[in-house]
Amino acid sequence: MQAPIEVNEALTRKISDLARIQLTDTEVTTFTTQLKDILAYVDQLSEVNVAGVEPMTHPLDPETPTREDIAAPFETDAEGKPKVLLHAPEKMYDSFQVPPIL
Repeated sequence: MQAPIEVNEALTRKISDLARIQLTDTEVTTFTTQLKDILAYVDQLSEVNVAGVEPMTHPLDPETPTREDIAAPFETDAEGKPKVLLHAPEKMYDSFQVPPIL
């Protein structure tokens, strides 16, 4: 097991330099205390017996609802053209006309 790292203001300043974050002296003191508390909590969690517990990627077992993919024809107007094109800004060959991308 690796020896625990001593969390002090020098470490907090080094981390802030690596992250390119400027901290005031007050912030360094505050964040040093918070970092100690966080690491103490992680140490506490590492003591929990998890033997026989399967790893999980999500706390819930989400199932994605699916539906049958059915192709249905468009409704047509009196001329037999698709109604979906009635309000299209531009049409070409009974389809939507879109601007070229290349």
